[in-house]
Amino acid sequence: MKIRFAAYLPAGPLPAWIGHLLAACHAIPGVELATVLRDSEALPGADWADCLDALVFDRGASPLKSAVLHMPAGVAEWSACNADPMNAGNWLAEQACDVLLDLRTHPAPIPAGPPRHWSLMLAGRSAVDPLAGAAPVVAGADTTTIRLESVSSGHLIDASLGASCTFSIRRNRRRAIAKGMGMVRRALLRLAGDGSLPPLREGPVCAPHPLPSLTARARFSTLLRRSVARSAVKALSRDQWGIALAFGEDICFDPARAQLILPPADRFWADPMVWPAAGEGWWVFIEQVIYKEGRGTLQAIRVHRDGNWEAPVPVMARPWHLSYPFLFWWDGALWMVPESGANRTVELYRCTALPDRWEKVQDILTDIDLVDATLFAHDGRWWLMGNVSEPGADKHDELHIFHAPTPRGPWQPHAANPVVADARFARPAGPVFSHAGKLLRPAQVCVPEYGHALSLRCIDRLTTSEYVEHTELRIDPGWLPGIACVHTLSHQSGLTVFDFLTRRSRLGPPAGPLRRALQHGAGRGGQG
Repeated sequence: MKIRFAAYLPAGPLPAWIGHLLAACHAIPGVELATVLRDSEALPGADWADCLDALVFDRGASPLKSAVLHMPAGVAEWSACNADPMNAGNWLAEQACDVLLDLRTHPAPIPAGPPRHWSLMLAGRSAVDPLAGAAPVVAGADTTTIRLESVSSGHLIDASLGASCTFSIRRNRRRAIAKGMGMVRRALLRLAGDGSLPPLREGPVCAPHPLPSLTARARFSTLLRRSVARSAVKALSRDQWGIALAFGEDICFDPARAQLILPPADRFWADPMVWPAAGEGWWVFIEQVIYKEGRGTLQAIRVHRDGNWEAPVPVMARPWHLSYPFLFWWDGALWMVPESGANRTVELYRCTALPDRWEKVQDILTDIDLVDATLFAHDGRWWLMGNVSEPGADKHDELHIFHAPTPRGPWQPHAANPVVADARFARPAGPVFSHAGKLLRPAQVCVPEYGHALSLRCIDRLTTSEYVEHTELRIDPGWLPGIACVHTLSHQSGLTVFDFLTRRSRLGPPAGPLRRALQHGAGRGGQG
């Protein structure tokens, strides 16, 4: 099915992302950019507050900066400013357009226009509006939502919720618009493929926030205050992840019961995955980042049943960042899929000797920036869950699923990808497991910040075309003063492991209760 696509744009200069979006849509097989319409109203210029925001937080080749719109050959053009008496609806009918993407500042129905008339709305404003995405930032809202909507009916076509960038409106816009561009491409791809759109689903629900003043002065004062506070926190403290061990045969959902391990001050340990060790005890595989190196490697900590633990041993290092050492048993062997999104691959390794000997078997996915790959078998197939982001968007917002007959593939994308588009539930946080007759998926709560809490999501329905889940339980940080985040959960018989984040003071030791808990949890591995 050939889809003839049209875009209705403001007059005058346009942000570069519009040209990128039109070119990407025109390149979709079965989609043709048939015509571009230009409105009589231009976008408002950037005010001084927006210019300052751009100078500090949006330097370089930003998609929000104005750029020349290069039209593919053969694209017809219409302008509301010319002398042509034909109105927009008649023009679109003459061009036999199937879809109109309305990127004017005030999208409105067009008589005789195509039935599929879409708009991209960011926090209640057209995405092209320079103030789109400003309201949640100024109001202090934790989340920002971008929606692809039907102009005529107001029906939701697609939506994605992410954490608001509290210190930059332009950065908040840029990240959301990157996701919106993906929504438009996915919708056109579906139309060109089978003539349908993804099933209508409820948009992400978030608490309403009061409409703030969006004057330049109000925006500047808000962002200045937040930026100063953010800089002060970074100057006085450093984020450090550590490991929490909860002993007991059953899985533990209360990290307050856990023994805490904080690494030396020059590094962090995160993404713990536990596996039984030969003889007794367990290996806890972790991501280690030494701050001055800035690149993740994989290590393994030997944990004994008496609570003692040994210093980490190196497991795997690559020229690119590694993390999330996901482990699973299949075909008589232990396998690992570490996160290697920085290499745009998903790699499969087989263990030849625990904990540090692994042979690469294959790349199971290529040319994809997928983070936190999580595999499991269900209803006769293998499933791979991980977050995939549009270029320029946050990695925390959109969960994708792939399925295959075996872990070696071939892997096919789920028909409803992204199956979750909400930073409060999307990103994986550890192995999927069964508990009390339910299939539970640990997910990160990446609002108001990355890895803030854990949400255990019950998988209600999983097929190659459907995915439904709901929240069964939430695990929050703060069980001790100074613990700000918890974002991984893994269990094997006898041991549950979490990780936790502290904002470690650059001026002194951790706060009293946390310091005492760390001293109590010190094992043979020592304490940083």
